[in-house]
Amino acid sequence: MPSIDGIHHVTAFADEPQENYDFFTNVLGLRFVKRTVRFDVPEKIYHLYYGDERGTPGTIITYFPMTNMEMGDGMVGKGQMSSVGLVIPEGSVDYWTGRFEAHGVDYDVEERFDETAVAFTDPDGTPYELVTGESDIEPWEGSDVPAEHGIRGMHSTTIHSADPQGTFDVLETMGWERLGRADHPQAGDRVRYEAPGDTTRADVVDVLIRPNAPDGVMGVGTFLHVAFRVNNNWEQDEWSDTLRENGYITTSRKDRDYFQSRYITEPGGAVFEYATTDVGFDVDEDIDELGENLKKPDWLDVDLEEIERMLPDLETN
Repeated sequence: MPSIDGIHHVTAFADEPQENYDFFTNVLGLRFVKRTVRFDVPEKIYHLYYGDERGTPGTIITYFPMTNMEMGDGMVGKGQMSSVGLVIPEGSVDYWTGRFEAHGVDYDVEERFDETAVAFTDPDGTPYELVTGESDIEPWEGSDVPAEHGIRGMHSTTIHSADPQGTFDVLETMGWERLGRADHPQAGDRVRYEAPGDTTRADVVDVLIRPNAPDGVMGVGTFLHVAFRVNNNWEQDEWSDTLRENGYITTSRKDRDYFQSRYITEPGGAVFEYATTDVGFDVDEDIDELGENLKKPDWLDVDLEEIERMLPDLETN
């Protein structure tokens, strides 16, 4: 059976696209990889992608800015993703806390699993962490963040599960290994799973167990889903069959142009996607031009120039 060896991307809801872009590029120093229409409502919403130079699976953060849809604020809580970790090198914590102070970003520092995590939120309140660790990703060097301190892709996602045993079961069905519970008092309600194999990129899921916490509410400032890496459609089909044999309902395949996707809602309430890695973001733009133009899939028959006039302004540099 092929392995699911890490996270492919995460997707969240924002409000204003310009504020979202400015934060992820100018504060965090990520590359703006792609801007497309939202395939199911193309006339109203962007889909924005950030990552490393190429948009390598395991570095990608995507957003739907919901300005034109008038979506209300969400609430992060039980039954959904509650944070995403991004890798920074050992020794970079002081640089990032200083950078956050300079940009007016509130943060907290926590120790767990022999790591340091700097917790913060994006402008809409979506929770993130910078986590010290190793990665096989090179930082994007097109920002003012020094390369020695740059973000090196994703470290993890945290699932605040409404059914922890159910979340454990689906992760173990996926072949992920339970490493144990954090022994630090601040993080003792956190159980860690790690992807199989020797990958050092986006290979951790933490399951948060707080049964008395309020339920999350989907909206601006919350995550929509986490996607896991599968190599191609054949492997995706294999995993769909395995998940169904173990009682999970998988969707049909969805064409996302840069990858193909299937989804489940895991027992703890989070949406898990299984996204292929065999296409990539350079299928319709050269690597050095990623993000420069609004894109749509070939199968979507719409007037892109007309849609661009209806979408909110977005200045990129």
